[in-house]
Amino acid sequence: MPLSVNNSISALRAFAIKQNVTANNIANSENQGFKKSRAVLEEDSTGAVTTKILPVNTPGTMISQPDGSLEETSNVDLIQDTTDMITTRHAYEANLKALKISTEMEDTVLDLIG
Repeated sequence: MPLSVNNSISALRAFAIKQNVTANNIANSENQGFKKSRAVLEEDSTGAVTTKILPVNTPGTMISQPDGSLEETSNVDLIQDTTDMITTRHAYEANLKALKISTEMEDTVLDLIG
């Protein structure tokens, strides 16, 4: 399989993982004390995309309870995570399109050869 196909497939996997991490953050945004995670995409030595999932330990907002105690909310920023989901979706679609075009180009070359 050509390197470009492998790289596109690795990018699709990485963006799927990133989307899942962000969806998990959003799903748990109302849980008291929940700490979000962030998926960091990196290029390895072959040009493929790898994913590291890192915890984000910033504190959530402290809310005063009726009994006078403080309770920490999650540290999820819904606006940021929703925006991240949109950009991740577009990146996934772009890699899918690149994979499709690469396959079409290979088919064309094979047709020309014979």
